[in-house]
Amino acid sequence: MAPPLLASRRAVVAAAVMLATAVPVPAACGTNTATPASPAAPAAAANAATQVTTITGSGMRVPGAEPTALFFFSVGCGECAGGAKSLAQAARTVGGKAEFLAVDMDPSESTQDVTSFLKTVDGADLPAAIDTGAALTQRFGISALSTLIVVAPSGKVTYRATDPSPQAITTALDQAVAQ
Repeated sequence: MAPPLLASRRAVVAAAVMLATAVPVPAACGTNTATPASPAAPAAAANAATQVTTITGSGMRVPGAEPTALFFFSVGCGECAGGAKSLAQAARTVGGKAEFLAVDMDPSESTQDVTSFLKTVDGADLPAAIDTGAALTQRFGISALSTLIVVAPSGKVTYRATDPSPQAITTALDQAVAQ
């Protein structure tokens, strides 16, 4: 059983996701649900970029000029650490051939919380954002913590999984180039 504080944080995040997406939150942490493509993103919005401000104040466009891997997490989600670590490892492997963004789904978490979390998963160099308005969560139909998607430069979601390996992420990014 989770400690009361962790259980409380999970409840807050689950409620925020449900309200933001109007979709029930399945228990996805720790379950690999890789799919080659996503039906979730509306076709009309596929090509439009969303401007994101990272926790360091930098601007980032999603999708970018390169394929982009986005990992949706919360600091209070213990299972999210594995997916965040995989994202950091993939970022080091791929380098500048793709873009990466760790997206905190809990608007109540601070930039310091996110920074500390990323340091614990060896991802201190990962760009990160707190999805305070649920813009990315809604746009890409994210309904569960620990979800990773790959978005091609065209805006098409080409990969969706829960806690994928670094190798699965790099393969998905390579495949997104052709989309």
